[in-house]
Amino acid sequence: MANPNDVLLVATAALVVSSASLTAFGLRGQRYAGWGWWVAAMWLTALGTLLGAMSSEATGAALASSLLLLWPVVTLVGIRRFHARHAWPSRERTDFAVLAVAVLCVLAALRMPGAQGLWLTGTATAAVHLYAAAVLFTGPSGRDATPVQGLALMMALVGFAPAVAALPAAPMLPLLANAVAAVLGAIVLAFVAVTLVCERTERQLRESRRRLRALANLDALTHVPNRRGFDELAGHALRLDEPGSAVLLMFDVDDFKRINDLLGHAAGDRALCLVASCVQEHLRVPDVAGRYGGDEFVLLLRQTGTLGAMAVATRIVAEVQRRAADQQLPPMSLSFGLVQVGALEDIAAALRRADQALYEAKRQGRSCAVAALGDEDQPVFSESQPLGLTTV
Repeated sequence: MANPNDVLLVATAALVVSSASLTAFGLRGQRYAGWGWWVAAMWLTALGTLLGAMSSEATGAALASSLLLLWPVVTLVGIRRFHARHAWPSRERTDFAVLAVAVLCVLAALRMPGAQGLWLTGTATAAVHLYAAAVLFTGPSGRDATPVQGLALMMALVGFAPAVAALPAAPMLPLLANAVAAVLGAIVLAFVAVTLVCERTERQLRESRRRLRALANLDALTHVPNRRGFDELAGHALRLDEPGSAVLLMFDVDDFKRINDLLGHAAGDRALCLVASCVQEHLRVPDVAGRYGGDEFVLLLRQTGTLGAMAVATRIVAEVQRRAADQQLPPMSLSFGLVQVGALEDIAAALRRADQALYEAKRQGRSCAVAALGDEDQPVFSESQPLGLTTV
């Protein structure tokens, strides 16, 4: 059988390497709440095995055993803080109370005869490990539950090592068995800690990319999709819907430059935000709105016809004109160009036809809506429909 001190020294070396690697990993990356507790659990276990290897007296062995008792509870506290939003069984004060009682039992075992002392030490060690394992195993479920429950299972197995070593037929000293088992548990802890941190970091990166993608497709001023965002959403909607069932509207604010020139660009921004707000209030959930540039807006009304789209445009204009005075803006009017999206038409072609219809609405006097029929090369325009009050 190998010299117990040599085994403890090898175990200490393995723990020091693992602890240093875990510490370096945390220093070079993002450190979450609870990380310091896991690192402390690793180093305390390394200190306990080193003390067990360097000390030949009963007092030193008891102190080493006490240090080896710390890692399950310290690990548990770290996981509680890492998942602070979860509802965990019991509380931290209970964790430390269980640990304190166990350490007192180990110290009390110094005054007992050999077999009784070993039994008390083994029982205290098993109780601490099983308590921490039970809390972790019965904790919240979710994506992080699997590695945490694996660590709990390892804790439960490690907790029985001193008790098994205390049996008469056991080939290993209780302190040696405790130290080796603690080393194995601490190394599993290191893998679990890295796994939890990497998974959370990956989730945060995915969420950040999702938010950045959403922001990249959103107009910062009006909070409606910008040109790229509208093209993506509208194109997707056209692919899902029955061909030829959507109406595309392009509109702008009549004489928008006059608002900027007379009242300043802040007033122009208020006008654009007002229009966007009125548009969003009068659209159904599946419809798509967007700011296409400057004072131009676009709407895709799904499962509707040009008559229904005309009614929507009328309601939007009425709301804009009703609320303009509240925003300290002059009377405003809008001009619309409408097209029924063709069965084989993509969003780009429909936008070009809607732009032609909007130009025709401007030519026919503004503050009106014009529908474009036919193809892009030979458009046929409907008679303009007045919208709201005509502004001067």
